[in-house]
Amino acid sequence: MRIESCFIKWLLLVVMAGLCVSAQAGGMHTRIAEVKASAGNMQGVVLDLEWPHGAGQGQLRLTAQRLVLPALGYEASDLRWQCPLVRAGGGWQCDGVVQVRGNPPGRMMVALSPAATRANLWLGNRRLGLESIAASPDITRISIERIPAAWLQAFLSTLWMQGRWTSGTLSGRVDIASPAKGPFGVDTDLELADVGLETPTGAIAAAALAGRLQVAYRQQGSESRVDARFTARGGEFLAGNLYASLPATPIQLHVDARSRGQGVWELAQFQWSDPGVLTVAGRAILDAQSWPDSLDARLAVANLATARDRYLSGFLAPAGFADLALDGQLDARMQMNRGTVDSLLATLKNVNAVDRQGRFVLAGVAGDLAWNAGEGPVASRIGWRNGALFGIGLGPGSFPFASQNGELRLQQPAAIDVLGGHLSLNHLNWQAPAGEHGATFDFGVAVDKLDLASLSQRLGWPAFTGSIDGRIPSAHFRDNVLNLDGGLEMDVFNGRLRLDGLSMERPFGVAPTLSADVAIEDIDLEPMTKVFGFGSITGRLDGHINHLRLVDWAPVAFDARLQTDKQWKGRRRISQRAVNDISSVGGSGLIAGLQAKVLGFFDDFGYEQIGLGCLLKDNVCRMDGIGSAGDGYIIVTGAGLPRIQVVGFRRRVDWPTLVARLNAATQGQAPVIQ
Repeated sequence: MRIESCFIKWLLLVVMAGLCVSAQAGGMHTRIAEVKASAGNMQGVVLDLEWPHGAGQGQLRLTAQRLVLPALGYEASDLRWQCPLVRAGGGWQCDGVVQVRGNPPGRMMVALSPAATRANLWLGNRRLGLESIAASPDITRISIERIPAAWLQAFLSTLWMQGRWTSGTLSGRVDIASPAKGPFGVDTDLELADVGLETPTGAIAAAALAGRLQVAYRQQGSESRVDARFTARGGEFLAGNLYASLPATPIQLHVDARSRGQGVWELAQFQWSDPGVLTVAGRAILDAQSWPDSLDARLAVANLATARDRYLSGFLAPAGFADLALDGQLDARMQMNRGTVDSLLATLKNVNAVDRQGRFVLAGVAGDLAWNAGEGPVASRIGWRNGALFGIGLGPGSFPFASQNGELRLQQPAAIDVLGGHLSLNHLNWQAPAGEHGATFDFGVAVDKLDLASLSQRLGWPAFTGSIDGRIPSAHFRDNVLNLDGGLEMDVFNGRLRLDGLSMERPFGVAPTLSADVAIEDIDLEPMTKVFGFGSITGRLDGHINHLRLVDWAPVAFDARLQTDKQWKGRRRISQRAVNDISSVGGSGLIAGLQAKVLGFFDDFGYEQIGLGCLLKDNVCRMDGIGSAGDGYIIVTGAGLPRIQVVGFRRRVDWPTLVARLNAATQGQAPVIQ
């Protein structure tokens, strides 16, 4: 037997039809292969009714091999229900214990009257109810209390095919309209508690969501339409790099969408409203993976400080700005077509950005920044009131841009006052991500007469004097690596220091690395040794630090050699303290024409040459000097009387030990040599 009707109503009609028989025969026994309705179906149904002659009520027993409620995603097997059947409200009511395999005993109540058919199922603290009103025979109302969200998977999949509801409970109502003619419809008003969801790829996920979900769903043929409103009150949400930590205060989400078939949805309107913090509104077409194929969206951030914690951490942390503090306001518009961004316009109003790691500060950032993938150029300008880079103050900056064909280009050089001199950004080109490669950019920069004394003070260096000049004609950033052409020169201690081959990996990420070659020429040793507190030496210094590599700003490799200039015609003197410091740092000994005790009577000595080398690899420095002395290496060769010679005896020195000795020597301490 196969019957198309509301199965509860049908069963009770069978019971009522059998009452006349039961009055004579005292009972009824019915077997039904399947009872089918829009709300669900039952299979393998057996109905028994016992009604003693003259009794005011009977005993109803119902068993079913399988119960399915597709709208709720609920299935049960071996259902058994027994209840007293009584007359009530001009109809019939049966209320008794129900048993479902795998669950503790529950309770089910069914009532049939001319006005309505009602049923309620209690399983612990969960309740599932159905109601059909005679005045609206095409509508079935399902009411739920603390029902697992997973039970509604089948219905929710019609709204979002990729969504998988993993946790949490729902309470409220679901109205199902299934008229003979006209669209199938579902209207919901549900309260969500601790709900979790995700997509198969994990690109979209949520946890601990709470709030109110109102959905109006209509389906006719292959077309579906959804008008959904969600009032969020707490929880977490992830979509790509967007991670949102939602507050307990209400946030409104509204989506009006229409299915285009094959998992494609047209969002005629969507809006996210977080009052006083963030508003997003627009329209879009989503592909079968729920990713925008086309998009026109506007964004207004009224409070960047709050929005940074609620919405931006997923973008900032991977870029190396996890500790970035923001405030101010931001408006933006983004347009996409065929899955790629066509244009982007951002307007900043009095934005302040402070990197808590001390790398940079920007204050009063304002203006427009426009990017365009099309052929028509779009102009914009952005700037700041003041700022700082690694503690170095920056004056006002203003940057005019033009964008076309996916490129953002600086229209004219921009100069910034810094350290009593100028830093000039001569050109800047930024190219949007393409294919497997991320964004790339190149720029050219020049520095003119930056005060080295001020720089030393800002960075906590010894009190260097001089100036910094240089030009980097072009620097290129690609795949998180920054390579610099050209070099920087510093006029320091009446000599020159030049950096070439500069390259940085992950400049704003975890464990940034720096590679460079350093050339040293004609440095005046007397003022330099005074600044470092390293005794006193007169003369000139040349040398190099090749293949320098720093990881997280700490040296891990280099090939360094420093030695005095053989062509220097002036005085060559080294103080007693400098001799001791050099001897201590190198773990060296003294070989002299006079006894070491006699040397103590002299303040300084003449020297012919000083030289020291270090090849750093695997945290060990392989030491060298200006010549060999047996198993050792010569660091200082004397000239005149008293004649001295400083020799190093340890060719391999632990790098942390060597650094500790250098620190002790420059602070006037006596390092312990083992």
